[in-house]
Amino acid sequence: MKAGSRLPWFGHAIRVASGNTIAMSDQKQLNGPEAVKQLQELVDHQAVCMMITRPKLSSPHTRPMAVAQVDDDGAFWFITLLHSDKCVDLKDDAHVHLHFANPKAQEYLSIYGTGEVVNDPVRVKELWSPIARAWVPDGSDNPDLRLLKVTPDDGYYWDTKDGTVIAAVKIMVAALGMATMDGGIEGKIRV
Repeated sequence: MKAGSRLPWFGHAIRVASGNTIAMSDQKQLNGPEAVKQLQELVDHQAVCMMITRPKLSSPHTRPMAVAQVDDDGAFWFITLLHSDKCVDLKDDAHVHLHFANPKAQEYLSIYGTGEVVNDPVRVKELWSPIARAWVPDGSDNPDLRLLKVTPDDGYYWDTKDGTVIAAVKIMVAALGMATMDGGIEGKIRV
């Protein structure tokens, strides 16, 4: 088979690279509304991320956080307490990294953004969920409740465009040495 030729495989084109290795990846850069839609879909499947504050330190602060919402502008909203470490961290350094992983669906997202603490009791009540009560037992009327808004500056996503069954078959083909495998579709994401 010649390098650059294409083969049909499970309804998807597979490029044959030099040395008869089959490359099974696509890159798609997402911007604007298409990027926001992808963010919302990925977070809908996996709402808990690892939030990293003070990322420039040799030991940044990392904790799991549940996303309350990804709005139509692509901003991530979290419910938090004003005196939490993350809010204190943002006073010194507004840079925030968010990392999402949903291995079951082979979806991954890494966001680099700017965080800010927002005092909006009406919005807190709108975004309040019963799960938040685990951290704030006295509910949405707690005067210390705030929102943490992360506005993405840059990001990268990895997703399988084929679903987990076909992705598993592709991995098996790659494991047999018949193809290289890098997981489907990936690209920069900017809102």
